Amino acid sequence: MLRIKTAKWFRYAVSSAIALFFYGTFAPGICSGQEDTKELHVNPGDAIRLFVYDGALQIEKGRFISQFNDLELVVDGFGEISLYSLGKVHVAGMTAEKIRDKLTEKFKPYAKEPNVVVIPLIRLILRGEFGKPGMYRFSLSTSFWDMISEAGGIDNSYSLENMFIMREGEIIYKDFEDALYKASSLKDMDLQSGDEIIAPRVNRLSFRTIMRYFQFGSSIMLLYLALINNKSTK
Repeated sequence: MLRIKTAKWFRYAVSSAIALFFYGTFAPGICSGQEDTKELHVNPGDAIRLFVYDGALQIEKGRFISQFNDLELVVDGFGEISLYSLGKVHVAGMTAEKIRDKLTEKFKPYAKEPNVVVIPLIRLILRGEFGKPGMYRFSLSTSFWDMISEAGGIDNSYSLENMFIMREGEIIYKDFEDALYKASSLKDMDLQSGDEIIAPRVNRLSFRTIMRYFQFGSSIMLLYLALINNKSTK
């Protein structure tokens, strides 16, 4: 009996140590993402990434509250997110901090010490020469490099040089090449929810194509000179 209790205690101690290591290692990165979004207000069409802990420990699988950990929730047209059986929560116009406080109260009956992390995800529309154009949601801490990778890369390297942002009918140009190579964050680039990032199709003549045109033109010229020479000899 003593051995069984000791084994259970040992397993609990090991799992707790692993959870503390995980929290200490990864939570600072998550929290730094929160720091980047302190003043960001969530709007319909945006989303939030939700993480839930019990104090400093991960929620064990199988517990009711575990279904809300590492979950992406889209804000609907009414400004609400759905927590399934817990109902809907209005979050539009709120910061991550306000949403966190609201959800912490919501989760209190299901955890001794609910520790909620909320990361807002802005909505971006990627058009043009992306491998997988479409609508995406990203946190502001996402690098421009990762955003491009998520969208399947860019089919035409010249499109990067001519890329621009369409924001409420206004065209905004930025140094996207520099942002790509420096892996600048979306926050550093001052991107906003609802922005359209357009990578236009740009057709530029390669050296090989120019040589083909030159060879074709030379052939026409030689043919023309041959015809003139043939007429003059008659």
